Amino acid sequence: MNQFNLIDEPWIPVVGEKAASLRDIFSTNEPSELGGTPIQKLAVLKLLLAIAQRASTPTDQMHWNTLGSNGIGNHCLAYLEANHACFFLYGERPFLQYPILEQIKTHKGEPIAVMPIGKAYHPDIPAENETVINQYHVNRVPTDAEKALFLISVMNYNSGGKRVAHVPPLSPHFTTKGKSAKPGPSLGNYTGYAQSCLWGTSILETVWLNMFTKEDFAKYPQWYDDPVPPPWELMPTGEDDDIARVLKNSHMGTLVSMSRFTLLKDDGVLFTEGIQYPSHKEGWREPFMSFKKDGKVLFLDTSKKPWRNLDALLSLSFAETDRGFTCMQVHEFLLRARSAVPSFGVWSGGLQVRGTAGDQSVKQSDDFIESVVFLDSKVLGASWFKTLESEIAWLESTGFTLKMSVKRYYQELNEKKAPIDAVATARYWEYCETIFQSLVDACTDEDALLRIRRKIAEKADDLYNTFCSRDTARQIVAWVKNRPVVKRITKGEE
Repeated sequence: MNQFNLIDEPWIPVVGEKAASLRDIFSTNEPSELGGTPIQKLAVLKLLLAIAQRASTPTDQMHWNTLGSNGIGNHCLAYLEANHACFFLYGERPFLQYPILEQIKTHKGEPIAVMPIGKAYHPDIPAENETVINQYHVNRVPTDAEKALFLISVMNYNSGGKRVAHVPPLSPHFTTKGKSAKPGPSLGNYTGYAQSCLWGTSILETVWLNMFTKEDFAKYPQWYDDPVPPPWELMPTGEDDDIARVLKNSHMGTLVSMSRFTLLKDDGVLFTEGIQYPSHKEGWREPFMSFKKDGKVLFLDTSKKPWRNLDALLSLSFAETDRGFTCMQVHEFLLRARSAVPSFGVWSGGLQVRGTAGDQSVKQSDDFIESVVFLDSKVLGASWFKTLESEIAWLESTGFTLKMSVKRYYQELNEKKAPIDAVATARYWEYCETIFQSLVDACTDEDALLRIRRKIAEKADDLYNTFCSRDTARQIVAWVKNRPVVKRITKGEE
């Protein structure tokens, strides 16, 4: 029996508002922002983009601009109404699921076990030995809305490992399926790829700003076959059939990868490995990832928030040479957005993980990470970027000066307190994050920049005083000798 249609039912988290349905999202351009974890935001945005690209891929930039976000929304609504039957979470053709899993046996000849769905904040099923600390960690039956979010998230962002059911491949003669499943292609084989995109003042505007045109697709030979039918229209029958191979090499595959074959049940999920994707070293590319010319990829690092890479993400658009990592989703559409909307954001984030004994998991310092910085379209240009680049370099220099000052202070006293310098630096960057949007906004106002620099210099000085005592004679000598000198409070001033 068909139940819980994603077009009609509220399931998409929205900041400060009730959950929304797909129809709600494409019906309004009112200010709104995707909610949930960074992975849920990315997964939902990619689904919305997949729907939009299928409903109406603009011919070129002029066509894109003429359509606008409302025009795209109207095309998406028409598409959803025409394909209403494809979006039921339960029924004869459940959305992105495989009813055949109920008939398949594992390699041990047993039916696939129903696995509990993991915590809402991780796109995975829980490990068998997962630690339960309090009632919050006890497995419970999630709501249909939570199941929908789980289903969307695991397609691209599921952790690699042995928590999937080990079953024979659905595609005959497919021999590369083992006990340990590959991670979702958007998460990656290592610590987690950093993902970036443009961010609008509404969810619908965010979708519009990140859409490819047919002219854009022509620049990338690896996506020559786009548009391809999304998997909810034409599901692969296995890991390596004709449909799976086309999806694997298409832009649609970067949005809805089908890296897990699932079937939602009342109390959990049947869960096995789906289409296998290569790592970035094996040639995997998707627009949300950031690369250098040598093929190195930008990974997530919880000790360095993504906003600190803003100059690297923008360098190819505003500098004569590429000085950092290039994100296609940002570089391709940044100047287009500048001419279309008064302001927009650059969003970056994801989930940092680690590998242990063939499994990826979230441990120790691993966590979700995200940041968004909004840009004023009318001031964006080479001059503005040069100032921004200089200010970020000054922030980095000041942070390093503080770190080394604290470190040398304790070395002077022959006290082994190595983590203290890292703690002081972390506090410094936490403060800089709260003031960074103001710094970006002030890049055309030297007086405002001066006030911000002084605040940051004062904070660095306060942190040095907090972590480096001056109670004894030896401490006072070490404190004076190693006190940080923050350079260039103003141009030419020290």
